[in-house]
Amino acid sequence: MSGINPNPEPPVSEGALSYQNESPLLVVKQRDIFAEINQQRFHNEALQWFGEECIVRQLWRAEDAALGLVGYCQQCQDSPNPSSPSSSVQSRVSSVYRQTGNSYCQTCYGTTFSGGFKTTCYHLYMLAADTPQVRANLSTGQFWRDNPTVQFGWYPEIRVSDLVVRVTQWNGDTPVATGDRFVVTTTNVSTVRTGPGISYDTTKIINQFTTLENLPPSHPYYNVPVV
Repeated sequence: MSGINPNPEPPVSEGALSYQNESPLLVVKQRDIFAEINQQRFHNEALQWFGEECIVRQLWRAEDAALGLVGYCQQCQDSPNPSSPSSSVQSRVSSVYRQTGNSYCQTCYGTTFSGGFKTTCYHLYMLAADTPQVRANLSTGQFWRDNPTVQFGWYPEIRVSDLVVRVTQWNGDTPVATGDRFVVTTTNVSTVRTGPGISYDTTKIINQFTTLENLPPSHPYYNVPVV
């Protein structure tokens, strides 16, 4: 016997749309929140056991500026008199072009946005795969390129172009000496589904897989503070 009613229910009020249920509830399956939390915790424990501690800073983005969370950098914008720039001219140039005027700007670090990165420094554990370094010829000389595949926990969300800093020495939870710096080039997430959910519910994310690219020594991101 089919539970589907081919006849739609009449509208509840004049002008309303008719409603027809074509997916009757035959199996009751609730989400096992405890199982999702356990999977997240198991992955985090594995990262802490086999991985290494690092610092992650998230990049400001255009959608953040649209929400009023950050402003566009004006320090690196063009001006008629570079030695004594006009802030009003720089403001107008910034509002028109919406991009950095100097990749080595010490205010936005070439990211276009004031400060470059969000103010929170995330102290995370990551597990990096061993990959061979490849020699690359740049205009400034030879550079050993390193593109490790890295696993992170489920939070915070790691996005393309975020900054990842390896730390060589810690004093408690404070980094004392840092090593190579990387930017995220690709991201992917591992998820688990235990029952019906909603499209914007991210609690089912278990861990994150990313690919990193190391930065050359002269890159402006080396001036980004991580303490």
